[in-house]
Amino acid sequence: MKPSSPAPAAANRQFIEVVAAGIAHEVRNPLNALQINLRILEQELSEVVADRDAHVYSVLAKISNELASLDHFVSEFLRFARPPRLKIETLNVKSLLGDLVTFIAPELDKKDIQLTVALDKGPAVIAADNFQLKHAVLNLVLNALQATPRGGAIAVETAQEGQRLLIEVRDSGEGIPADKLERVFDLFFTMREGGTGLGLPIARRIIEEHGGKLTLASRPGQGTSARILLPVRAGG
Repeated sequence: MKPSSPAPAAANRQFIEVVAAGIAHEVRNPLNALQINLRILEQELSEVVADRDAHVYSVLAKISNELASLDHFVSEFLRFARPPRLKIETLNVKSLLGDLVTFIAPELDKKDIQLTVALDKGPAVIAADNFQLKHAVLNLVLNALQATPRGGAIAVETAQEGQRLLIEVRDSGEGIPADKLERVFDLFFTMREGGTGLGLPIARRIIEEHGGKLTLASRPGQGTSARILLPVRAGG
């Protein structure tokens, strides 16, 4: 009897892990070397060209920005392909989300975006991985920030739905057309110039590993609502 072939999902996961290992070795190491050598080049150039407004420095800045974008993409892909194990602990929901809001506040101020935070409803504590859950919610808030025009509004709220914690992130942004809303969780799909198309897949994977669910609802011109539903485990 021939051995059964792996299920499609398992085969896809194995393929992604192999690709990730190749990227880590063949791309990450040369990328790090390029960044180091670029800094050395800029330092040595400063001894020859003192004028920081010289064209050559703008060229170096463009190269540095492109390398930083590539480094960010590689980091996000490796995070998706080789996710760390969950480290479950009892977390205070209001404290966790409050820390995240404080972190992102300066970026909201730059665009004059009004932030509404309502974290008093729903369970006070939950069993979850602090770092990974923060990362998932941060991805949603950053998406809302990027989609919301200057002077717009974003809301972060919690509630209880049955035995689950609801975390909702709403924005007054441009919204997502129906045909594109169906694809937002597809790997590498993005509507934003310079986007990696990895933020939402990573967020969904993190939430699903917690036994939860992440959904998006949106209409063009009416903003977007991202809803996270998480089971309230022991201590929640």
